[in-house]
Order: sequence, then structure tokens, then C-alpha cells
Amino acid sequence: MKTIRVIISVLLLPLLAVLIYKFINLFVVFAGQTNMKIAPFWIGVITYFLFQIIFFKPMSSYVFGHELTHAIAGLLSGAEIKSFKVSQSKGSVSLTKDNIFITLSPYFIPLYAVILIIIYFSLAWFVNIKLFYPYFLFLSGMALAFHYALTFYAIKTGQEDIKVYGSFFSLVFICFVNIIIVIFVLVLIFPDSINIKKFYVDVFENAVHLYKYIFAGVYQWLCSLKMK
Repeated sequence: MKTIRVIISVLLLPLLAVLIYKFINLFVVFAGQTNMKIAPFWIGVITYFLFQIIFFKPMSSYVFGHELTHAIAGLLSGAEIKSFKVSQSKGSVSLTKDNIFITLSPYFIPLYAVILIIIYFSLAWFVNIKLFYPYFLFLSGMALAFHYALTFYAIKTGQEDIKVYGSFFSLVFICFVNIIIVIFVLVLIFPDSINIKKFYVDVFENAVHLYKYIFAGVYQWLCSLKMK
């Protein structure tokens, strides 16, 4: 299985490269369109990073969210929670089953941002949520900055979860799913600013061209070896 995962990871690299390239382009265009209406989002992002730089990394909140994501992913996968322990710097969750979704979900699901989105849209049943949109943008920016900053820090410092399915495969998988999820989250936050259909059509078309180019090159190389 380890060899199969490595092969899958290598085969996914061209698609991941296209996905990252298109996401960067999308993000640059999106950032360039910033106006006063969506400025609270960027203020939230900057506020979180300034907080982390000036004060401290809120690791206890991150660890709790990390372990809670494991637990929720386990419940969604049909597992039962045997134990749930969280301290200021570490935590653990014991479940009756495990899979790649349960193991790696904290690294690609921005739990606090997801909870915030659920609460915000649930309020639409009771109040006019447009009145709270600037506050929602600000908190969304903080929540996403919190998740990605501390997830990067956690991976950099070493995580046993990453080693379960092999570091190479896990990192490729995490990067791949992270981009897909953050695009979806941004569409929910900014429904009028991002054309998700166009994004994925462009990704698909560019990926097809790249794979054709790579496979043609490999085929020519194999033919040249055969002729020798």
C-alpha cells in the first residue's frame, strides 16, 4: 500500500501543480478586487497575524479544534469516541476505527471557519444576516488565518498523523484537499466574487494538456531507450 500511495502521489503532482497555479491566479485577482465591502475580511486576516506575532500562538485553541475535528470526522465515518483529551500543548482522541479522512482532516478542514459559516447562515432563519456581514467577514478572515498559520506551524514542527500514511502522500493529499476546501469556503463567504465553475473548468482543461504533454514526453523517452 505504501508503494501504491507513492505512485498515486506522483501521478497527482501535475494536477496539484495546476490547482496551485490556478488558485494563486484566482487569489491575486480576488485580492486585486478588494473594496470597502469585503475589506473586513482582510482586516481580520491581518489582525490575527498581528496578534500571533505580537502576543502568542493560541495553541490551546488550535489543539482543541484539531482533536475535535478528528472526533467529528470519526463520527461521520461511523466510529465511536472512546476518549477525548486536550491540554494546552497536546491532545488525543481514541476512536473505534480510523481512515485517511479521520487522520488528516484537521489539516484541511478549517473547523472554526466552518462553525462560523454554519452559525451565520443559520441566523438567516431569524434575522437579516446582511446586517452582520461585515462582522462575519472579519471573523472569517481571522478564523482562516488562524487555521492555516497554525496548521503550517504544526506540520513544520512534526506530527505523527502525517506519518501514518507516509509523509509524501499525506502532504500531497493535504495540499490537494486544502485548496479544494478553501475555494469552497471562499465561495460561501464571497458568493458574488468567485466563479467556482469557471475555476474548475480551467483547472481540468489545463491539467489535461499538462498530462498529455508529460505522457507524450515519457513515451518518446521510452521509445528512444527501446531503439538503443
